[in-house]
Amino acid sequence: MTKDIVSEIIDDHKIIRNLAQRYENENNTDERQKIANTVIREIAVHSACEEINLYPAFERHFTNGKEIADHSREEHLQVKKDLYKLDSMKVTDNGYHELFGKMLKELVHHIDEEESDFLPKFKETISQNELESLGASFAKTRVTAPTHPHPSAPDKPPAESLAGMTALPLDKTRDAVRDFVDTGRDKL
Repeated sequence: MTKDIVSEIIDDHKIIRNLAQRYENENNTDERQKIANTVIREIAVHSACEEINLYPAFERHFTNGKEIADHSREEHLQVKKDLYKLDSMKVTDNGYHELFGKMLKELVHHIDEEESDFLPKFKETISQNELESLGASFAKTRVTAPTHPHPSAPDKPPAESLAGMTALPLDKTRDAVRDFVDTGRDKL
């Protein structure tokens, strides 16, 4: 069954929140690193999926959609910049935990804003069929989205899609030498 885009996004948010909680509660350094690697990957993929699928739909369906999309892209950019730094560090590095916390605070603000304001209005604005079509596109994009942050890459389609497809092979190579934890996505 196809999930609508709002459900896809909220599921991603749940996964990211769960991973953040696991990171905070984990005392084993190796396991904490795996969780951090997974957080970085999940946020990178999620951001690309929103920028390619959701934000253009905001621009089409809301009278102030361009403003909302640009605001959301700005918030993503700051998170990506922090993730980019974190991605080159280890959890044991000086300042890692503080930067991770700063990034999560920014991200949670963004998630809360989407879930309390933008997504409910969006769901009321367009048909269920279009929500499901966008959900299928969102899920499909997840497979081709970059798995690491690229803050200097374009954040609007079609340039973002092309940049993501170009970055994906290198990202997958980097992923091959890292360990990750199960996100529980298959249980949602």
